Amino acid sequence: MQRHPDRHSRKRGFTLIELLVVIAIIAILVSLLLPAVQQAREAARRSECKNKLKQLALAIHNYHDTYSVFPPGTVNGAGRSGNPDDPNGCHGGGLLCIGGPWSVLILAHLDNAPLFQQHQTIVSERPEAVDWYGNGYYTSQGITIGSERIDIMNCPSHPGSDELMANGTGMEHLARGNYAASYGAGGYGSSYTKDRTVGGVFGNNSSYSMRDLTDGSSNTVMLSEVKYRLPGPSSTGDIRGTWAYGSMGSNIFSTLTAPNSNENDAIWGCRHYEGMPCGGSTTGGGAYQDLWAAARSYHVGGVQAAMADGSVRFVTENIDLGTWNALGTRGGGETLGDF
Repeated sequence: MQRHPDRHSRKRGFTLIELLVVIAIIAILVSLLLPAVQQAREAARRSECKNKLKQLALAIHNYHDTYSVFPPGTVNGAGRSGNPDDPNGCHGGGLLCIGGPWSVLILAHLDNAPLFQQHQTIVSERPEAVDWYGNGYYTSQGITIGSERIDIMNCPSHPGSDELMANGTGMEHLARGNYAASYGAGGYGSSYTKDRTVGGVFGNNSSYSMRDLTDGSSNTVMLSEVKYRLPGPSSTGDIRGTWAYGSMGSNIFSTLTAPNSNENDAIWGCRHYEGMPCGGSTTGGGAYQDLWAAARSYHVGGVQAAMADGSVRFVTENIDLGTWNALGTRGGGETLGDF
């Protein structure tokens, strides 16, 4: 006689309500775990950024050990403009102004001798320029310095972008980067940077040494971060975050305004952008020496900063502005609070 299975032994499936409950529980767990995962990833990126700044600071110290001075913020031969603080590069014929910046001069100390040799080739052929990478003169010779994206110059927290400079600056094929040298608490020009109560570790044609940091190397900012433009309809021509170009906002910043400041930068060739404000005109307004740009990053709440002693600290965007100004100067004699 055929036996029928006991109705109590039959396999029971999920009801629709049970399935919806399970899906809801999974969604809640994902919503709880995702922010933690994102925070862990950002912590790892911030740690990597800190390590890159430390490597750059060490390369600058190795340069100092070799030449007994810190590298100049940028070499500027005045060229046809006759103004050593002209940030435009004096392009369009005649002699060129903007020369090799600190970031290029330390390449040999970053195990990147090939790119540094490209710089030396340009120097040997065009000593009046010392170097300026944006005019395309050496492209046909296979010299790519300035156009190459260098990993150590890029913060991993910054959104990726393959955008290169072009258009309004008269320069082309210049790669982006995030790390910038401090010109102190003033503007771009020599009148600021030569004044130790205002100027920082770097300046145009500067040659400061450790003994010039009378505020103490642990109380003087040497490097920090800048943002650069992401691709967009009006993004070309903004010079911010150009690692091989020694102009304010490119690989140079000022502590005149706070980290992640909402105040306008005043730089040549900037475009207003959320999180990166600038003056109403593309020249930034004012004389060349009055140009400035804030340290900015995509880290939540502040920026990473390498001090002149080689240590790297996270500086909150809520730091007292007077303290941030004082950290920028090499010899202001200020009394610093906690930061």
